[in-house]
Amino acid sequence: MELEHCVLFRGLSRDVNARIRSLARIQRYARDETLFLEGDPATDIYVLKDGRVELTYTLPQDPTSEILIAHVHPGENFAWSALARGETLSSRARALVDSNVYAIALEELHALFLEHPEAGYQVMTILAQQILRRLRDTRKELRWLHQGVR
Repeated sequence: MELEHCVLFRGLSRDVNARIRSLARIQRYARDETLFLEGDPATDIYVLKDGRVELTYTLPQDPTSEILIAHVHPGENFAWSALARGETLSSRARALVDSNVYAIALEELHALFLEHPEAGYQVMTILAQQILRRLRDTRKELRWLHQGVR
């Protein structure tokens, strides 16, 4: 998956997409390798180039229990906390298969959005829609857990 085709950056101008592509570093992860841990500093936003990544959350009352948040597929972004200016990451990410990930430094991306506010607005609108979908999915999951049905 090429970066300009991912959901988060789709529809941006060629110039802005070229600049984003120049900011991106490709990082390679082997199967079962951890990309980041919950609580790590939120310095990069990630887009899955290829492979598959799992996001999990550890229950505070039981550090041995992890809850699946999502499976990330090529073209999807994760580690939103960085883009939303969160200080730390709120989940653990682990490669389910050998995976390549675009990592984009938060500070550089924010600087680009200051130069191109229309692109920043478009990206943040898409991000807000993604967060809303995740919250809805989480509410459904919690409702099922509460009812004891899955």
